[in-house]
Amino acid sequence: MLPTPTNYAIYPGVVPANTAVEMTIVPTERSFLFFSDMPYLITVISVNADEPYYHVPQNPVTFSVTAQGGVLHFSYSFPDEQEHLILLSREGEKPFAELSVYSLFDDLFSLRPLRGDLHSHSYRSDGRRDPSALAGHYREQGYDFFALTDHNRAYPGDEIDQTYAGVKMGLARVRGEEIHAPGSVLHVVHVGGKESVAERYVHDMEGYEREIAEYESRVPGHIPAQYHARYARAMWTADQIHAAGGLAIFAHPYWRPGRKAFNVCDAFARILLMSGMFDAYELVGGMGQEGINRSIALWQELRAEGLNLPVVGSSDVHGIAKAETFPHLFTICFAEQNENDAIIAAVKAGRSVAVEASGGEYDRQYRCYGSLRLVGYAHFLLRRYFPQIQRICAGEGVAMRAYAMGEADAALIEQQAAQTENFRRRFFGEILPVVPSQAVQDFTEHCRDRQKNGPDGKGSLLGTGKIQL
Repeated sequence: MLPTPTNYAIYPGVVPANTAVEMTIVPTERSFLFFSDMPYLITVISVNADEPYYHVPQNPVTFSVTAQGGVLHFSYSFPDEQEHLILLSREGEKPFAELSVYSLFDDLFSLRPLRGDLHSHSYRSDGRRDPSALAGHYREQGYDFFALTDHNRAYPGDEIDQTYAGVKMGLARVRGEEIHAPGSVLHVVHVGGKESVAERYVHDMEGYEREIAEYESRVPGHIPAQYHARYARAMWTADQIHAAGGLAIFAHPYWRPGRKAFNVCDAFARILLMSGMFDAYELVGGMGQEGINRSIALWQELRAEGLNLPVVGSSDVHGIAKAETFPHLFTICFAEQNENDAIIAAVKAGRSVAVEASGGEYDRQYRCYGSLRLVGYAHFLLRRYFPQIQRICAGEGVAMRAYAMGEADAALIEQQAAQTENFRRRFFGEILPVVPSQAVQDFTEHCRDRQKNGPDGKGSLLGTGKIQL
């Protein structure tokens, strides 16, 4: 997920709908400063507007803006909730740049989009990486948050908190563990809770068995007999997670250990998902492509039957090298802030999208699952926002791993985290964009003059009258 280099950027990239917003188009490299006092045409095409002929939109808005200080400033009210293409051109010439902006209604505009993973493993259970190092790997890939959910243990996450205590990072850790209730093959991911559920049975198996016996007496009568014991354990698990203040996620129903039978069959998966005991469904996760396809098909059928259950995408990562799922399966959620409780609240409220990615770093394709509204916005973010974030904060992740080993200072992490946060704030209009200084403008003019007076040859359009600005 790396951004393709572009000559221009527009700020803010996300704006409130139907509201006049001050916009700025800036060059991303010195050679592309706009010529001062020169008029440029801006054409706005709203991509979800009603167009009778889509090949040539009939209702674009075009207006002229005169460049000042190497940039373009204009005010515009973007209609409704949708993406808008911004085409730049000169009078009588074809567009030389295409940018885009997304306008949102107030409820979604007030929330922060976050990319994260709610299911991962470290060396403290059956993973390959140290917990603190794993956190660095996640940040290097552009993640805003992740949950370390080692099998039957929550304490490895404490190592991350202790390692980076007092360091101002951009990565949030969501508390977590993966619950394997004894006597059941169902796996439940517990995230966000303030205490461990697994420790209940790890340290007091007799007490657990007494509680399960009581739960078995409360299994609803419509549950087939062959599922009673496993259903009771699922009820117990969900109740304990909720008592801890956590989110209960139904994980990978089509996982096939050793390529044998699925850990949960279709019929039982249907019963569990329709039971109301779970807060979210791990729609795409570590169960192979066949398992993911079946999971999506099941979800579509159950939605048609009335299921309204939030979905997440998770890597279930164990090893970084040659991982098929990391960083290709993840969640985008829309939260009030980037911290444990706000993330849990966002997912529980259905403000999440499960994402599958394929392809290379520069040509990655995405399949997003969730509500139409959130999926449309997520695709824009995956093209215009998250790749930029990954590019900027990759060094922060590297610095985190170095800091954990005593090879870097906390200041290095914090400086890079601040740079990432500044980009985020510019993108969402919280602060003004950086414009070329007078020194940059003077330097560029000097270089342009030398170029104009140099030989007219291949490699530049500057002296041909076809300047691409």
